[in-house]
Amino acid sequence: MKIVADENIPLLPNYFGHVGELVVKPGRSITRDDVLTADILLVRSVTKVNSELLAGTSVKFVGSSATGVDHLDTAWLDAAGIKWYAADGCNARAVVEYVVAVVASLTKQAIFPGRQLRAAVIGVGKIGSQVADVLKILGFEVVLCDPLRALRESNFLSVSLNDLSDFDLITLHTPLVRHGEYPTHHLIDRNFLQQQKKGCVLLNAGRGSVIDFSDLEEYGQHLYWCLDVWEHEPRINFEMLALAEIATPHIAGYSMQSKQRGVEMVYQAACAAGVVPAVTASLISYPEKTISFAGKTVDWCDAALRIFDPRAMTQLMKDELVEDGSGKIFDRLRRNFNNRYEFAYVALQDLNISAKDSSLLTLLGINK
Repeated sequence: MKIVADENIPLLPNYFGHVGELVVKPGRSITRDDVLTADILLVRSVTKVNSELLAGTSVKFVGSSATGVDHLDTAWLDAAGIKWYAADGCNARAVVEYVVAVVASLTKQAIFPGRQLRAAVIGVGKIGSQVADVLKILGFEVVLCDPLRALRESNFLSVSLNDLSDFDLITLHTPLVRHGEYPTHHLIDRNFLQQQKKGCVLLNAGRGSVIDFSDLEEYGQHLYWCLDVWEHEPRINFEMLALAEIATPHIAGYSMQSKQRGVEMVYQAACAAGVVPAVTASLISYPEKTISFAGKTVDWCDAALRIFDPRAMTQLMKDELVEDGSGKIFDRLRRNFNNRYEFAYVALQDLNISAKDSSLLTLLGINK
């Protein structure tokens, strides 16, 4: 067998090395010529998989180690008889913890008011539902907006997008859908932005084009922007980068564990589909780390930010993405972001923390 894969998918030899010839390339550079004689194509979200790429090739299975399928033409793949799988949910915990880190950062900056905080979660699937749960742990009153879930589930209460206002935090976790009854492309537009109060935090860790960036730049400057995803990635708007409170290069779902989990899920799907032979081998352990505070007095925000601090990446983005017309620096920052650990795989030691904040860290899944 021949497997063509995005070079940024980790542990490829561990999971697919026994299958056959492994050819790796940058995901944005994979072409039809590369996959003409391939049996398996392994991608992330940066590779558009459609008839233009695969028609007339020998590819039998497409595996995506990323959550979401807007980069896959699934209707065409089905019609062409090509099996496919996307590792939906592999990065859910990482995205949830990204939101926690952003809240911790903004709390330390005194951006959130001291009174009862209100949050709206737009898109309440595998990720959004967990985000809603963790925001409640952090003390937010949470409102949900997901009309599709409301259609499917009689007991699911979804607030209309037009009724969302007077929030301290609005966080987006929808897929990118361009057609149908509930499209999400440019869901956040001039009308929505104008109805939000000054000082509201708008966080997007879903897909960039869910926000109309032209409208955001013109009508959203009364908000704090926390943007992990951008329109026209990797060639992003530098003026908007400068205005963002938090800015990261599409890494909310990136952790050591989520990356490994994604390729592991794809491998298991390929085995279940009979595309590759399963081998009996020990599972690859997920990496762990310990962080020592040397007796320093901290609060829950300090502890969470020692695990991952989005302000550091924000500063790096603003320092390095200067006239990055090619998008290469954006992709490099994203590619090199590979040392973040999920809470469950981190142990905090020797910290002096209040009982209340210690209990909060436990609820967030952080070991002490």
